[in-house]
Amino acid sequence: MKRIARPPKDDHVPSLPEQVGMILIGVFAGGLAVAFHGVINLAEKTREDLATMADSHSFAAEFGIVVACGLLAAAAVAMVRLLAPEAEGSGIAAVLVAHRTVSPRRAMRILWVKFVAGFCGLVSGMPLGREGPSVQIGAMASVILRRYGPRLIYYKQRAVHLGAAAGLAAAFNAPLSGAVFSFEMLRQPFTNRNGFETILVCAVADWICRLAHGPLLQLPIDLSGFRQIQELPVFLLVGLWAGLVAIVFQWMVLASARWFHARARHHASAILAAGAWGLLLGFVLLEWPQLLGIGHELFDSTIDMSLPLGIAALALAARLPLTAISYASGAPGGLIVPALLFGVLAGHIFSGGFAMVAGPLEADFHAVCLVAGMAASIGALFRTPLTATIMAVEITGSHACLLEIAIAYVAAHSMLGLAGVPDLYTALGRVHAASDHHHPPRRS
Repeated sequence: MKRIARPPKDDHVPSLPEQVGMILIGVFAGGLAVAFHGVINLAEKTREDLATMADSHSFAAEFGIVVACGLLAAAAVAMVRLLAPEAEGSGIAAVLVAHRTVSPRRAMRILWVKFVAGFCGLVSGMPLGREGPSVQIGAMASVILRRYGPRLIYYKQRAVHLGAAAGLAAAFNAPLSGAVFSFEMLRQPFTNRNGFETILVCAVADWICRLAHGPLLQLPIDLSGFRQIQELPVFLLVGLWAGLVAIVFQWMVLASARWFHARARHHASAILAAGAWGLLLGFVLLEWPQLLGIGHELFDSTIDMSLPLGIAALALAARLPLTAISYASGAPGGLIVPALLFGVLAGHIFSGGFAMVAGPLEADFHAVCLVAGMAASIGALFRTPLTATIMAVEITGSHACLLEIAIAYVAAHSMLGLAGVPDLYTALGRVHAASDHHHPPRRS
């Protein structure tokens, strides 16, 4: 089809060719996100099989599993370092400049590295999320589609923003979260036209995801009651507690990033460090496999209140450094799902501790603590109030506790603001900039 001759005006309804282009981006980005979810599920299943094998076989099998985790972690970081540095971590920072720096061929390389290295990293046990890679996958899909498909979207930057939003929407079956994420995190300007285009693309991507997985909530939480006014101040404490956990996690991520930048600046040293870290993850796999990967079992046992309070505290204390070091290593993976898990565990611990003081509580109180902890954790780390609030509601179906979520978020955000702590991605950017300043790249 013929390319648009003039830039579209913000106050005009998108033309039919543009609307077709947006639908194609939603289909393509959503389809690739679904495929990535399949890869992630396969990685989770493979790691579970390794853990089962370790329980039923000899010491030699356990040794082989530990070595395999080390090799897989090293392979994940090697692919990123040597083939596509843009695929490091969540890739969200790379998405912000993709319209200027990424060609269609480069986008294809980033895509397959994200898929293969993400699989290797998760099989090795790295406790990272899938949403950051889904955002970058959606953005790269839009770059490829705009070049090799019908050129229906005028601006390359708009195509990148739309693809990234579609990727997040498909990652969580959460179209509204994908839309507001593109305005808050990706900083695309909000206009009536942009709002319509983004909602359309996210709705299409979500529809594609629902075709594959069904209309399921990612973290279903049942709420039937209503919080009384005297209970509302309690959620300030939930937010402060989740904010404290977020501060500790951010400090760990930044300290780990500084260590890797200082001691693993060259490819060989970074790959060796990742391999050594993978060996340690292999030992964790043998002893407590639920700590690794996405953390589905921790989510489920926390939501159904079957996780003992002491075990929840140990799991939170262990997941924080495991996630921080895994992310700092440069392996592909996101931080939103880990932040959600930290919030859920923090809410569970708070609810259990509060029950020890105040006596038995309603099941609804526990559920609201979990949802409020999620929103506070995401909001405190990334400073995205709309994304944090809407995502917590959209992935749990807990529309009845919007006020409690807002109270917890404000408390967490205010705590980090008073502490003078920037959002995590800004802080990481400063670490990268300081490292590049003190260690300028060699000239070839």
